[in-house]
Amino acid sequence: MKKNLIVSSADNKYFDLLLDLINSVKANSEYESYDIAVLSVGLSKENQQTLTKLNIPFTDPIWNVQVPQYKILGRDHLKTQVARFFLDDYFPGYQNYIWMDSDMWINDFKAFELYVKGSEKSGFSITPQVDRAYYQLMNIKWFGIFPIKINSINYKNISRSISRSTGRKFAAYATLNAGCFAYNYQFDGMKIIRSNLKQASQKGRIFGSDQVALCLSVFRDKISAELLPAYCNWLCDSHMPHYSIKLKKFVEPYLPHNPIACIHLAGMNEDRFHNKQHSIKLIEGGNMEMSLKFNSRLD
Repeated sequence: MKKNLIVSSADNKYFDLLLDLINSVKANSEYESYDIAVLSVGLSKENQQTLTKLNIPFTDPIWNVQVPQYKILGRDHLKTQVARFFLDDYFPGYQNYIWMDSDMWINDFKAFELYVKGSEKSGFSITPQVDRAYYQLMNIKWFGIFPIKINSINYKNISRSISRSTGRKFAAYATLNAGCFAYNYQFDGMKIIRSNLKQASQKGRIFGSDQVALCLSVFRDKISAELLPAYCNWLCDSHMPHYSIKLKKFVEPYLPHNPIACIHLAGMNEDRFHNKQHSIKLIEGGNMEMSLKFNSRLD
């Protein structure tokens, strides 16, 4: 049995981002203990041939749980909201499976390996969207001195797919970022995640059903899970990372400036599809104009 498999997905629009992710894996010497595979969402023959030349297997995702047809409406990319929890069905024969969204790339492999260590220790590992640098925890709308609406990812998604009472109960719990997680092939908790995913996707929106399943499985059903620090999956939209000239890596913005495992460009379309430049603070002092994309990193 092989040890570790990283799986991502992409359509043609996201293919260049997928290549950045693949290249960021292969740029590390630790890559030898990891294989890569792809869930193809309508990739062109040309892009499929590129994956073949890179010796990266790919397959089309399916609806691994039954979803009402009126919710799909040709949006095949939503299959990956479900398929990411069935990686051992698509690519059997591995001990640990690591899902990564294609708008991520590996900045520091030593920190990234906490996903596998967490998978081997607890069966499942994931990063909550909570950090001292993420200043805003949720949006609150006020009427005078009274809060009239609390905008919470958990409340919105769970209320739609499960019930408002359950949504209220978990409204203030941390969102578990489904963009990157790892699980061991022997992890029994996947049955619970898949069951919650099935319920969430049948009643609620498909987009977001993954985070509903994760929240309820970890916080309500108490599956075994290793919750990793924010620098394992850094949401640049929540706070810009800093950069170390010495390490040649992005690091968290506060002491002790741990190297960031994965740079995540969720919600940042200008960065995803263009090399947008940012004035990034250097821990050695000063600022530098840089892109957050892997293909623009400083060597």
